Amino acid sequence: MKLCFDTSVLVAALVQAHPHHGLAFPRLKSVHDGVVAGAITTHALAELFATLTALPLKPKIPPTEAKRLLKRNIGAHFEIIPLTAEIYAEALDLTVRQGLASGAIYDAIHLTGARSAGCDHLLTLNLKHFRALAPGDPLILSP
Repeated sequence: MKLCFDTSVLVAALVQAHPHHGLAFPRLKSVHDGVVAGAITTHALAELFATLTALPLKPKIPPTEAKRLLKRNIGAHFEIIPLTAEIYAEALDLTVRQGLASGAIYDAIHLTGARSAGCDHLLTLNLKHFRALAPGDPLILSP
């Protein structure tokens, strides 16, 4: 089974203080243990770095530590899905087709990236946003 992780799940898995850590961490561990294949879009990788370094934690996660976390936990275990012009075009079409605006495009990028890589599921903690894009799509799951 191949699981694509959106940013929300990976932040929760990597930050012990996150309220959904207990839900997300076992999914990350299943990738590390080789039970399932993990995937993440290049966009999610950038979002993950941005989010980790901006979290209101004490102490904050400095950029060097965020990079180390990404290298150790993501780069060593996950397929990185490159985003092509076609994937962006599909994401735009999906967003427009659903009559959505603003940040919905970012969720659409995750979803179309997961589809392009042949993932069995896209894991997210933002089910409401993803279901607005693709109502009833079995690809979309909560961890």
